Amino acid sequence: MNRRIVLPLFLVLLLIATILVFSIFLPRVTFLVDISYSKTVLAVQRSKLFFSLLQSGYILTVEEVSLMLDPEQLLDVVDERSLFVIASPLVSSKLKNTDIPVNVVGQGRSTEHASTFQYFWLIDDETMLNHLEYPDLLNALVGEADAERFSAYFPSDLVFLKGNEEIDSQFAERMSRTLQERQVITVVAPSLGSWAISLLQDASMQWVVPAEYLSMIPPKQQSGVLVPDLVAGVKALLAEKDEIYILKWRMIKL
Repeated sequence: MNRRIVLPLFLVLLLIATILVFSIFLPRVTFLVDISYSKTVLAVQRSKLFFSLLQSGYILTVEEVSLMLDPEQLLDVVDERSLFVIASPLVSSKLKNTDIPVNVVGQGRSTEHASTFQYFWLIDDETMLNHLEYPDLLNALVGEADAERFSAYFPSDLVFLKGNEEIDSQFAERMSRTLQERQVITVVAPSLGSWAISLLQDASMQWVVPAEYLSMIPPKQQSGVLVPDLVAGVKALLAEKDEIYILKWRMIKL
């Protein structure tokens, strides 16, 4: 066999073997998540999480669980080598009335149940927005009440807020007309209502939305996605800085 082929092939096999060995002996950080969270918030960050943890000497594992399970059964799938088990918000809600091990990290939008976890990740939109940096490619902000909160942090005067008396079709028409006049093709929407249906038919328009809405956007029109920064959360967790850690919003270009 040609030496030019053998050496790269050998290096690839060595790398694979090294990763396999590490995966056997390294401690785990496990995400215990519902399927929806796994396919949205976690999916777009999974590769960066994996390599970030590997650099710190840990292996990332993901366990998807059904929310139909009894709360006492949710932790049965977790590898005993897991240093931390990070539960998604819905799984955290299911666990709150059980005997929770100290290595389980809860998530939620309220600190009401934080005391039941040794560590807790708070999803607080107001605080998270303080850390969000929009790139220059975002030209407009659209939405209802949630967009009004974002507008305080959005570096543009082109903000579309749906009026209380404005029906969906009127709002969509007003926004579409103005965007065409100003030749805006990229918008960020903190949430999507029925007003967005007609706008999504415009193939020239690009969108940035939170991860839970990404499936509504055609792949060719996906410009970016907003997610809680799990990588920063894990780094803070491993450093054991805060028992209650406020996640930050992060925008990932697609």
